[in-house]
Amino acid sequence: TEYKTSIPSFISDESVLSQRFDGENLKDEMKIESSFEMVRHGSGSDLRETRIKNLVNGRAPKNQKVTPPFSFNGGFTNVITFTEDNCVDYRFAEAPSNVNPIVVLVFRKPLSMNLPPACSAQIFERKAFIEPKTFQVSRLEKTVQDVKMVGIVGHLPFVHMPSSNNVLSFSVDYMPVELGGKTFWLTKSVTADLKDKNKPIRLHYEAHYSNYHRFTSTVKILPAEPGDAQN
Repeated sequence: TEYKTSIPSFISDESVLSQRFDGENLKDEMKIESSFEMVRHGSGSDLRETRIKNLVNGRAPKNQKVTPPFSFNGGFTNVITFTEDNCVDYRFAEAPSNVNPIVVLVFRKPLSMNLPPACSAQIFERKAFIEPKTFQVSRLEKTVQDVKMVGIVGHLPFVHMPSSNNVLSFSVDYMPVELGGKTFWLTKSVTADLKDKNKPIRLHYEAHYSNYHRFTSTVKILPAEPGDAQN
């Protein structure tokens, strides 16, 4: 909530790699370099993501209508949803041992048959890696099965695409970024993979972000020239 209500509008560099595999063979690939913008509308938490594609496979695109083999959206505003939910099971997991240990929170759909009627039967698991000093999320991981293929299409005709019998996994890494004198934990990288359970088809997506700065404009008011007041 604090993130959505306090972060200013900003712009950053976005580098995307989108791929489609058939087994181990790379069938389709697209690389996109963009200017990514997060713009605040109104005084609430309405944040809108837009991007201007500067290069597609190393060349300036003829227009902004580009369809990569696989896209993943929501790495900024729509991924973190830590809310109380009777349909999921929250628990602490063993944190990995390293120089700077972090707390790992795992929550997943319970497999019990005593779920409320409104709960989905879809199986998923999510992990949140939390910095113990700042309590900021440094990394998110999620795996979900049998995702509906709405909006997932190939940009080449007659290509095989994953069915609804699949496994989607994604991760988001965050880093501290200073904007307007305040530190926010913003997306550093996003990785997503979609695999078909029945066919050797895999879609891969990764995006990297850098060069964060506020999206602002400067207005300079100069004193009037003599005589302007009379005119």
